[in-house]
Amino acid sequence: MMIDVVSWVKDGAWVLPKTLKQLENVLPSECVHRKIMVDDYSNDETREIGKDFNWEVYTNPHSGISSGANFALSKVDCPYFMSLEQDLFLSDDWWNKIPRLLDTPNVMVASGIRLPNKPVALRKLEDYIMTQYQKMGNSESLFLYGKTLDNTIYKTELLRKIGGFPKLAISPGVDNVLAIKVNEHGLKWIVDFDVKSSHLRNGLIEELKHYYWYGICNHELNKYLGEFGAKNSKILLYTLISPVAGIKIAFKKKCWQIIPTYTSIRLSIFLGILRSHLICT
Repeated sequence: MMIDVVSWVKDGAWVLPKTLKQLENVLPSECVHRKIMVDDYSNDETREIGKDFNWEVYTNPHSGISSGANFALSKVDCPYFMSLEQDLFLSDDWWNKIPRLLDTPNVMVASGIRLPNKPVALRKLEDYIMTQYQKMGNSESLFLYGKTLDNTIYKTELLRKIGGFPKLAISPGVDNVLAIKVNEHGLKWIVDFDVKSSHLRNGLIEELKHYYWYGICNHELNKYLGEFGAKNSKILLYTLISPVAGIKIAFKKKCWQIIPTYTSIRLSIFLGILRSHLICT
């Protein structure tokens, strides 16, 4: 299989040398046709690093993931392509396991999962959550979980046929909206939960800021997700019971730090939603 690889980046100099080197280690060079990087007006050495690793570097015509992803798609000329986000350290077994999932005719997208590299409590927490979702099988209400754009391979023409990547006014949720779009067209997105890449993070404080941002975007994102959107009443409930749920998870994973970590995440999301509501009103 010959593929193109695309990535949309912004101020990624802190992490790109590590992730791009790992990509070279995992993907056989003879199977990579083009490497296409779309830069979103970085203020660091992102563009130079991309060129040093022999990527074609372009400027995002607008801003955000939707614009960057669709511009990258316009440059792809292989039947298959892979998307890699700048902070994704690809699993060593990705190439041997994920592309073959596209062999089924109605499978359009395939990916592994990603877990944060640090802090340890956050990685153990997300690993527990992923395991629980995996046990639940193919429930329609859960089919969005684990679907991301950061270690993902696509059938190019099928993605173009359904209109490309979703065109959202916000960056969070492009992956979830694409999953819904794929499903609506009678196609499938397969996630192999056993292929675990690492999401390179800067620590818990940065993660909480990220979850807070997702909370702020929740109202807008729900416009695109419809029935699959996270309802505020459920989020409030999860926030209230998070200390108890955290204790349960901490006991199972033998890591007490999960208790404040999980509670802080839930609170950050809720505070983001609350701020968004106050701004809108």
